[in-house]
Amino acid sequence: AGDFYKRAVVKFKTGDYSGAAVEYTRAIDLNDHSAVLYSNRGVCYYRIERYSDALNDYNNAITIDANFANAYYNKGNVLKSLERNSEALVAYDKAIEIKSTDKKYYQNRGMVKASLGDNKGAVEDYTKVLELKPNDAKALFNRGTSYVKLEEYKQAKGDFDKALAINPKYYKALINRGICSVQLDDSKEAKKDFTLAVSLSPMDGEGYYYRALATLNDVNLIKSENRKKQNIALIKENIYAQKAACSDFEKAKQFDYSQAFTALSEYCTK
Repeated sequence: AGDFYKRAVVKFKTGDYSGAAVEYTRAIDLNDHSAVLYSNRGVCYYRIERYSDALNDYNNAITIDANFANAYYNKGNVLKSLERNSEALVAYDKAIEIKSTDKKYYQNRGMVKASLGDNKGAVEDYTKVLELKPNDAKALFNRGTSYVKLEEYKQAKGDFDKALAINPKYYKALINRGICSVQLDDSKEAKKDFTLAVSLSPMDGEGYYYRALATLNDVNLIKSENRKKQNIALIKENIYAQKAACSDFEKAKQFDYSQAFTALSEYCTK
């Protein structure tokens, strides 16, 4: 079984997951009492989206070794991919019960909790990841995203600030920090983030869409602060901002960003 195992490892490392699964099958034929072999073949099946086969392998691994934390974790990953989030949560809980020091267990459990609407629980899990690895940009981003869902925008922006200090080209963190700035009535900073996001990913409509919203937020702020002032300069500023926003909505539409279609009809029809 050892030779087949070695071949499987080599094939997996080169990205030949189907070939690696074949080698693990040969190894299992010689030794069907190895939880590691079943679990490793399950990972191969997971990579090629043979989820049912992967689940069977993880269950076999758990049957052989009920304290195999990684098998529960991997089982959770399959269930998460199948959007069977409640079942995935049970699997991640078990992995953490057995081994409470692996950050990836908390990271993925947090993502499942967020999917189930438990953003407070998700924040707790991402915080645990950050206790284990303080500069984990993904955990900072995920926690910030859960804070956004909880409408705790200052905390969220703080996490996105930290994530971007680690990785200044973190596109989704720029988008989400910009969203926080809009909510905190700082449209100028929001537009800076959305503009940088657009420069990083010019074929993605999301940055254009949110930059347009930030521009419209400026218009609304101007209107609310100057309701009694009908001077020509203000009107011109509003018209300019409106055109800039509609131009961005149009670009977002060109890149099939679905929300842009509604925005164009709502804000840009005469």
